[in-house]
Amino acid sequence: MNSAGWLSPSGGAVWHLRALRRRRYWAGFISHIGAWLESWQHRCSGLLLLGPSAGWCLPDRFLGSFSRIHAVDIDPVAPWVFGLLHGRTLRRSGTLLTWQRADLFAELEHLLQAYPEHAILFANVLGQRALHQCGPGVAEAELGALSLRLAGRRWASFHDRLSGHWPRDRPMPLPIRLAAAESAQALARRVSGSGEWCDHLTTHILPADWPRLILPWPIGPGRVHWIEAGYIV
Repeated sequence: MNSAGWLSPSGGAVWHLRALRRRRYWAGFISHIGAWLESWQHRCSGLLLLGPSAGWCLPDRFLGSFSRIHAVDIDPVAPWVFGLLHGRTLRRSGTLLTWQRADLFAELEHLLQAYPEHAILFANVLGQRALHQCGPGVAEAELGALSLRLAGRRWASFHDRLSGHWPRDRPMPLPIRLAAAESAQALARRVSGSGEWCDHLTTHILPADWPRLILPWPIGPGRVHWIEAGYIV
């Protein structure tokens, strides 16, 4: 990742400009994410919000349900844009928001110790791990070990599983509920049956036998990301 965070492969100023232009495509996805987050019975008053960028896909109602949020992101633009998107809601709800600019992977153990009572949300960040400071093999192993590192915590993640081309004239499919993990190859067959897909190496983030939701995210014209969402209570 660019050390300043301004030109990250998955964030920074360019990403925010693209998100501003494309958010109109995301209404259905944001609605599904909101409903999924509402179903997460974490029973915590504090949230450790990891890699949210500006929270483009996070619903105000969910954020405003916490009394305290500590957000962590390496993107220097994220706090400012996050404030534009969600600041009014958080002020109305009395939510105390603090920010830490850091690599969440490098600081994860410290964060877990510093916020032991907070629920944890990885906000569409884990699927970008292989784009940054480590190779695919290291990233996949690191992500696969995450659930062990978080044992005993209430945590959730929504993250990229697959991404690729989607014909503009083809309707977006409905969300898919799975009772357990599926390989990238099996998931690709399920969601499309054909085509080439980028595997984001996130198959093993959630425990294998844990239910999950698969959501289409039409990130822009002619392109879709398949997002996996799951939580631990």
